Amino acid sequence: MKIWWPWRKKKLISLFERPYEPQNKGHSLPPVAIRGSEPYPKNAPGPFYVINTECMSCGAPHVAASDLMAWDYDSNGRVSHCYFRKQPQTAFEIEQAVKAIAVSCCDALVYDGSDPEILKRLGK
Repeated sequence: MKIWWPWRKKKLISLFERPYEPQNKGHSLPPVAIRGSEPYPKNAPGPFYVINTECMSCGAPHVAASDLMAWDYDSNGRVSHCYFRKQPQTAFEIEQAVKAIAVSCCDALVYDGSDPEILKRLGK
């Protein structure tokens, strides 16, 4: 569909054209996926972690994995970030961690391991 304005005589504008060129021409992923995914410093060492500065304090992962998750507070006592205080050890805890990743509203929780069963459950 073409739109024409009398004061714009050089070119007709299409509603389906892309108005700009993407900034990341050399990458196949959008800019959001290119950013670093370093863990939040208080995460327990291991393959499950929360990405630094990505937590929105929604509380959903805490409901799914209350035994594994914890809150970090700022100097005013307000919730500032969540993190894995403990890595899952049992099958039940692994199931909780997988559910926490699934319910994370902003994809801030990550599994960076290679266990094929966990990867299958996460749908990767």
